[in-house]
Amino acid sequence: MGMIKNQLRDINESVTKIGQKGEVANSKLIDHSKKFEKRTIKITDGVYQVMGVGLANTTMIEGKTGMIIIDTGDGIEEAEEHLEMFREITDKPISAIIYTHRHYVMGTRAYVDEGQEDFIEIWGHERIDYNISSFKAELMMTTLKKGYIQLGVFLPPKGPDAYPNLALGSYFIDFEKGRTIGYVKPNRTVSQNFETVIDGINIEFIPSITDSDDGLTIWLPDKGVAVNNVIWGVFPNIGALRGDVRDPKHWINSIKDLRTLKPTYLLGVHGCPISGSKECEKAIEEYHDGMQFLYDQTVRGINLGLSQDELVDFVKLPSHLEESPILQTFYGEVANFVKGTYAYLMGWYGTDTATIHPVSKKVEAEKIIKGFGGIEKVVEEAQKAYDGKEYAWTAQLITYVLKVEPNYKLARQIKAGALRKLAEATLSVLTRNFYLTQVLELEGKISPNAKAVTSGTLLSSFNLVSSLNYLRVKLDPVKSENVKQVMNIILSDSSEELSLQVRKGLAEVVNVNTDAINPDITIQLTREYFAKLLTGEIALENVLSNHNMQVIKGNKEEVTNFFAMFDHIIIDNN
Repeated sequence: MGMIKNQLRDINESVTKIGQKGEVANSKLIDHSKKFEKRTIKITDGVYQVMGVGLANTTMIEGKTGMIIIDTGDGIEEAEEHLEMFREITDKPISAIIYTHRHYVMGTRAYVDEGQEDFIEIWGHERIDYNISSFKAELMMTTLKKGYIQLGVFLPPKGPDAYPNLALGSYFIDFEKGRTIGYVKPNRTVSQNFETVIDGINIEFIPSITDSDDGLTIWLPDKGVAVNNVIWGVFPNIGALRGDVRDPKHWINSIKDLRTLKPTYLLGVHGCPISGSKECEKAIEEYHDGMQFLYDQTVRGINLGLSQDELVDFVKLPSHLEESPILQTFYGEVANFVKGTYAYLMGWYGTDTATIHPVSKKVEAEKIIKGFGGIEKVVEEAQKAYDGKEYAWTAQLITYVLKVEPNYKLARQIKAGALRKLAEATLSVLTRNFYLTQVLELEGKISPNAKAVTSGTLLSSFNLVSSLNYLRVKLDPVKSENVKQVMNIILSDSSEELSLQVRKGLAEVVNVNTDAINPDITIQLTREYFAKLLTGEIALENVLSNHNMQVIKGNKEEVTNFFAMFDHIIIDNN
């Protein structure tokens, strides 16, 4: 990791390389793309894995009467491609679906037709459906956008700024084919170690916590095969830039559980399959030791009184782990592991009391600029730093100018140039994607206000309570400071009914039937139109005028005034 940090401080052209899409990136990251050649791999008798389609691998176990599919990918189109490849091996029907965790469950409709949910076993952790329908509803607008930035969704498909791969897989969405959500909730759930027989195959489920708390390792004792979301094949993502803060101890314990199985074949949701008892043992040991070492040394540094920033320089992987093929930082970074662990264990405050009540960033910028001798002097110094290949300092220094004058064209160009150089050198594709997305924003090629949440997102995953929580945190306290009002929402195409109470700057989800609250307004509409209204894809004026919303109690003016208190709700077309 130290080598990469030095490269980012003193970049030379030998670090970068041009890939097949014209992308300019770290040469090792571009070479990593070779692992994602589209193919079906026979692991052992009756076990196959598809690689190179989407972000994750999909595994097929040939059962007595049908195929057992482990993970269904990010959408129906992706799953159909998997199925087509499995059909080259067998024409048996689908006998069961198993989810390793919630992230790759969106293609199930390719295997399970509408109305057939009760006839095919669908296995998963008991928390999967809750997590998909309710997880972080209040933050969905930001977390989904950051997830899209992480996965390069806003980057061009070709040219210098395209991504070479996504470290865990080749791509997130094939935009030519599109992405249709086809999630089907499990009809058989597991919360603890459990042994069963599925279509003649002995299977054990072992719960795991890694980047989600709803994971299962699937162990085939008769074949020595462990299908897991524990060993990724690259350095894991602790302290994720998109916002998740994870406890490394849970992940380390899941590695220990995997180690006790002593597998002959290690099939990750991500990464290449590992065959051979000794090879599996080595991979598990290195993954465990890398994470345990970093966790222990981070805690050691905390106990020595080091701040979060000081820990980044203090904690280094030993060379035998830094050079391990399975711990290369194509995805997560050591620095982010350390920062994320610190945040998880210690919270936001470090060791310097000057950070408790600092001046605002704008005031700080004004003081720094004055100390340098004015804006033009800061710009001049930033340009010198850029010319001297001090790209990280360039970006940091010029940001003071942009805090004071956000539209200063030359300052935006200098920062964009520095960030692009950092992006081209970094080994982590996630860091690269974040850098380049901001570059494109600075260059005016994409909007910083680009939306990621669509009505399709809400329709596919959110129940009514989650949708109202999504709306709840958008309440403007100034517009609602003197309001006390309850709106009851009835979804006409489902049995869902719930209310939102606005009470002097606060919104609360309530149930008028159980909480003995009399609604002031009652509306009825379909899930589709409610979702489009919440995401700003349709104006309230259109919903009302086209009779897509029925006002059962109250009037249209009251409905309009109620929704006008919330951010991102489009009231009319003006």
